[in-house]
Amino acid sequence: MISRLLRMAKILIFRLLHRSDYKRWTDPGSLETWWDTRTEKIARLIPPNARVIEFGAGRRQLEKLLDPSCTYVPSDLTDRGPGTIVCDLNQLPLPDLSYVKAEVAVFSGVLEYIRDLGALIAWLSDQVPLCIASYAYVPTSQNAFRRIRERWDRLYYGYMNSYTEEELVDLFTRYGFVCTTRDTWTSQRIFLFANQRARSSSDPQENESSSSLR
Repeated sequence: MISRLLRMAKILIFRLLHRSDYKRWTDPGSLETWWDTRTEKIARLIPPNARVIEFGAGRRQLEKLLDPSCTYVPSDLTDRGPGTIVCDLNQLPLPDLSYVKAEVAVFSGVLEYIRDLGALIAWLSDQVPLCIASYAYVPTSQNAFRRIRERWDRLYYGYMNSYTEEELVDLFTRYGFVCTTRDTWTSQRIFLFANQRARSSSDPQENESSSSLR
């Protein structure tokens, strides 16, 4: 019980400081192999010839599952091998990664550990046209006791935010993303978000139509 409380206190401090748990995520033992089935589902959503950046690359399993025509760029808190962009998504301001020219950003088991998720999505809207993300969402049908228990459990797991499924979708919508696909993995959802801002800025016909309406 004491160790559980100490762990939760540590996470609360990390939340206040907007700090990631480096000790946990630099330990290879923290990278679970059972997550691979989630990665397989995500890989099926990525089209051939795509340039993909994976945040929280971990064991780089996604790289092995992509179509050979795809280009893979790993990013994580720590070096995960050749080509890794070391980036802490809890440290603001986030870097400009437009030079990567990524077409798809992947977050597999990452969003739960972001303190300011709105800031991340706002930044992402300037980086990529597509985003695929998994999320352990908060169930909506809960009584007061269950909601409190859920908050405590998420804190113990190290999660830094708590959104229902629709709240998460609404947050992405606020920054120009539209949810086009949803899938289920265990108790989590996998989302495919299309960046409408990127689409409108890159589509000459759409821009021309918009101009004619002014």
